[in-house]
Amino acid sequence: MEWFDNFINEFLRAQKEAKSSTTSNPLLASIRKTRQLVGVEEAPIKEAFDSLERRAEEPMKVAITGQFSSGKSTFLNALLSKDVLPTGVTPVTSKVNYIRYGEEFKLQVHYYDGREAFYGIENIASFTDQRQSMEDVKYLTLYAPMPLLKEVVFVDTPGLNSQAQSDTQTTQSVLKEVDGIIWLTLMDNAGKQSEVEVLRTYMDAYDSKSLCVLNQKDKFSPEDVEKTLSYVRESLGEFFAKVVAISAKQALEARSKSHQSRLEKALYIMLEKIQKQSSKVCALSPEAFYDVIGEYIKACKEIMSESDAANEALLRESNIHSVLEFIDEQIRPKAASSKAYAIEKGLSQLREITISQHYELLKIYEELENILDTFEIQAQKTFESLKSRFGKELHQAYDKIQTIIDTIASQILSHIQTQTRTRFAPQKTGILGSKVAYMPITYEVAKINADEVYKILFFNEDVIGKMFKQYVRYLRTVQDGVNQENSLIYKGLERAVTTWQRQYETHFPQKTLYSKDEFARMRRFASKAYEIFLKPFNDEIRGSYAQISSQFNHLSSAVSFNYQNATEVSIGFLERKISESIALYEENPEQFPLYQPKLDEIKNRLKTSFHLYELENMMYTNRTFLHKNYEWLMSRFSKIMKSHREFLSEKKAYHKECIERIESAKK
Repeated sequence: MEWFDNFINEFLRAQKEAKSSTTSNPLLASIRKTRQLVGVEEAPIKEAFDSLERRAEEPMKVAITGQFSSGKSTFLNALLSKDVLPTGVTPVTSKVNYIRYGEEFKLQVHYYDGREAFYGIENIASFTDQRQSMEDVKYLTLYAPMPLLKEVVFVDTPGLNSQAQSDTQTTQSVLKEVDGIIWLTLMDNAGKQSEVEVLRTYMDAYDSKSLCVLNQKDKFSPEDVEKTLSYVRESLGEFFAKVVAISAKQALEARSKSHQSRLEKALYIMLEKIQKQSSKVCALSPEAFYDVIGEYIKACKEIMSESDAANEALLRESNIHSVLEFIDEQIRPKAASSKAYAIEKGLSQLREITISQHYELLKIYEELENILDTFEIQAQKTFESLKSRFGKELHQAYDKIQTIIDTIASQILSHIQTQTRTRFAPQKTGILGSKVAYMPITYEVAKINADEVYKILFFNEDVIGKMFKQYVRYLRTVQDGVNQENSLIYKGLERAVTTWQRQYETHFPQKTLYSKDEFARMRRFASKAYEIFLKPFNDEIRGSYAQISSQFNHLSSAVSFNYQNATEVSIGFLERKISESIALYEENPEQFPLYQPKLDEIKNRLKTSFHLYELENMMYTNRTFLHKNYEWLMSRFSKIMKSHREFLSEKKAYHKECIERIESAKK
């Protein structure tokens, strides 16, 4: 068997030389650079990067596939020189089984829920037999201390055209990630129409890296083997780079009986005995230890004393070496380039997916920013419109007070009567005017019939009371309109933000590789939309409501609660002025005329008593209290918007930076 061992060693040496030709792994460096730039370490994107790193570091993968019951497990056992994989008449491989190098034989079971467990290889049948229910098992990894596995990972698949459609789908997905494919079929079944249909359906894309192996050639004569090979090359040549015939049975028999295999078995027996003896209560005695070593040496001498020529001939007859030659000469040269292409493609997909994720999140924040921008523009326009609209309505309210004052003034004027008074003035009498006598002189003075004015205006008819009630109701209508319009401005923003919030506070990533953490942060952000974005505006609207209510209450109470007293004060003022003019007139009638109230004077006095000049500043100028309130609201909204934009800019800047960082990995 020396020639076969030399072949394996030469195969491994060539692989090592190919690896040592470069001091670094540029694929791995590219993966890690992209991984660092992406900056996400959570499942499943972490698993995707882990998978790419493993692929960059691990040996080439060669899949063993074919239709069910084509002898795949027997073939792999022959390559491993050990009956490791279960075989049978019915299809027994129901799970993908990765066969990798390990320091010892062991089985690793990978479950769909993420669990992993190790078992002895004697348990492998329990996890691969289709007759067993293993729905929770995802795939298997078999570790074996075979030098060949340091350079090649074999992938045992359930097979195509299996009785279970899920097996076929699993196999098809696995074939896309391997570097080479060995299609195993039986000599007496090769090239049949059913097989051609399967190959055309599932294997059309893999012909450049596929080897067709016709198994069980030991059952046929050399002539029949050549005839079958010729037929298969003609009928199936479009799917395969090469077609060879082997006998997995002969290869397994030869390799399991070879010196190397028997020596390895003797070594395992020795180690097993030492382990069993050492596990007993009493430690292994030196005598017992030497006995075990002696048995091992004796077995080795017996093995080496026997000729291995028959096994070597049987191994040559099996033609198993043609499979390894194909791996070395056909698959290996293409593996590096195909691996580089696949990894770069995988990295590109990860970059594009991650960039797409950040664009999606960026768009969500931009949607909210657009809502705020639209609101600010509309609010400014609405405020300007409301300033004009309610400014006019305040003017009308002011005019109503003017009308009331006009009414009161007219009533006062209409109740100013004329009263005759007498005064005594000195006059000279006599022929020479030497005597002075006081003579009565009558004159007319104004007198306000205040009681009649009060009766008409405030008591019997209550004309002014009714007018002020109408004025207060009108003010209330204006006040309600202002607050309602202000509320509608906020409600419009609230509806838009709430609609945005409902959409995104329950928004989960639509693609498997999207970051769950990134979307969770976005959902938490969306859930706080009221506290962050709406509450500041609502607080200002409420503050405005309080200010406006206070101002309107002042407008109402300033005149409606004091109108009778203001009228009395005005009449009293006029009466005092009449009295003062009488006193001055009587002292010096030529210098001081009698005072007769006129309508304009009465109105001005009423305006003073009603504090109308103060109200005019609030209600009739271009800077009414509503103008000031709206300008205050607009300035407050602008400050809030500035704060919101800065907050959203930070969110957007993060995703833009991520996009730019990942984009740089493409260069």
